[in-house]
Amino acid sequence: MKIGVMGTGGVGGYFGALLAKAGQDIHFVARGKHLQVIEEEGLRIISNGKTFTVNIHATSEPHEIGPVDLLLFCVKSYDTESAARLIEPMIEESTIILTIQNGIDNIEKLAKYYELTQLMAGTTFIESMITSPGVIVHKGPPGRIIFGELDGYISDRGKEIEKIFLDAGIDVKFTDRIQQVLWEKFLFICGVHGVGTVSRSSIGQVLACPETRELLIGIMREVEAVARKRGVDLPDDIVDRSMQLAESYDRRFRPSMLRDLEWKRPIEIEALNGLVVKLGKELGVSTPLNFAIYAALKLEHQKIIDPYWASVVEKSG
Repeated sequence: MKIGVMGTGGVGGYFGALLAKAGQDIHFVARGKHLQVIEEEGLRIISNGKTFTVNIHATSEPHEIGPVDLLLFCVKSYDTESAARLIEPMIEESTIILTIQNGIDNIEKLAKYYELTQLMAGTTFIESMITSPGVIVHKGPPGRIIFGELDGYISDRGKEIEKIFLDAGIDVKFTDRIQQVLWEKFLFICGVHGVGTVSRSSIGQVLACPETRELLIGIMREVEAVARKRGVDLPDDIVDRSMQLAESYDRRFRPSMLRDLEWKRPIEIEALNGLVVKLGKELGVSTPLNFAIYAALKLEHQKIIDPYWASVVEKSG
């Protein structure tokens, strides 16, 4: 199977490297200095102190890769539509596009450009990031991927993808309830990433402070209410489970959205707490806590993407 990876960051780069190490025919879309180092020195993975390097085919031009059988779509949510247009040379009628991203609306965005039958949805649980060009660092438990067909059907193609991942040593599950899984992950990261980022704190600090702990639970409760209003069948104890998951994390864990903010990179606020607020308005569900997170971090995002605007508004009036 010929595999393409769109987005050679902490997710696509890490899992793609494991597939490359296992001998899969895999091709990466990357750019800038990251691409240059990968071309010259290979892609280096540091996983809990252990290091390996894979020499891979990477390019900034998808047409140089051509059509693939499977495309792992791993870009940030705010880049989904632009990346969807960019990957067109890699897609043919039989290509499977597996999105492994944060958020719950990426399939809707991809469906503007490709048939639903070409799309599969997934999510991942991993702490990994680019620390320097050509280098990805992974910490904590082995990364896990959960994916599935949009209608929950256990298909032969899904089983084949699962086997390829398993043979590469990737912890993976092909599920018949991907929509629920996506919402469970969405609820968790809206809380953990939202509170951690707005407070500039590790998960240990958030959980140790009674007020931020209460805020975290409240945000999750709002997401749960939105999900149930949309007819999503979440477990009755989903917030308790999510808090238990948060408690299991390394106390030093800092959300990727916080790291992006600290490094003055765009953040995924529209796809997380911002989407909760949007859906809440559409469904008549009150989401004041998510709105507070969204409002504060949207301003931070605006200052990052348009520093000129930030300087002008301070001087106006």
